[in-house]
Amino acid sequence: MQAGGPRWWGAAPDAALTAAGAVLALLTRGVRAVRRDDRPLHPRGVVLRGTLRTGVDPDAPGAVPAYDGPVVVRVSRSAGLPPPLPDVHGLAFRWQTAGRTNDVLLSSTGTGRIGRFVLAARRSPWSGSLGSVMPFRTDDGPVVLAARPAPASGPRPEHVVDVELLSARSDGPWHRWGRLTAAVEEPTDPRFDPVLHAPDGLGTYRWAAVLRLPSYRAARGRGLDHPLNRPR
Repeated sequence: MQAGGPRWWGAAPDAALTAAGAVLALLTRGVRAVRRDDRPLHPRGVVLRGTLRTGVDPDAPGAVPAYDGPVVVRVSRSAGLPPPLPDVHGLAFRWQTAGRTNDVLLSSTGTGRIGRFVLAARRSPWSGSLGSVMPFRTDDGPVVLAARPAPASGPRPEHVVDVELLSARSDGPWHRWGRLTAAVEEPTDPRFDPVLHAPDGLGTYRWAAVLRLPSYRAARGRGLDHPLNRPR
């Protein structure tokens, strides 16, 4: 594990992490086989075009460099259950900077010191916060990202995105670093990868990559050449 990583993970050996990653991949393959779908997770979703504005608070932990431009957004349900059944919702968005792809994947979670690392099933993606669950690596230590629905005058459809983007130390207070809005449907349906395409200024811990990459490969039904660490 990299220096500066989350203390609560301790010094777990690579063998244990590799085994855990293999178990997650096996579960993903099982879901893929049952569903006979090339998206075993988050199969039900809508892709939108919108606008991302970052750099709102340059002092926010792990703040992404200033950007104000187009973004591709996918709002999805992890189990694919139809509304109004509760599900773990996903919010993925992608933007380009100097030819580089930046991906962020968030899932419905809490915002407390423990809740930010725990998935939560809800009827609507906008009835609570969404978080990265696993931390990103920065020069100043681990940082988690989140999205909080912006104030609205009434109920918001699932396919209308208007959220404030937040960042925090693993157990620290939240700071606002951006705003994401989207409502126009996009015909493409991209694959997002926060390990290969970690946002500018953020990296991936090796332990997190070892856990996540096998299930990503299994979800796509093929092997992928991902780096275990993105140098920053």
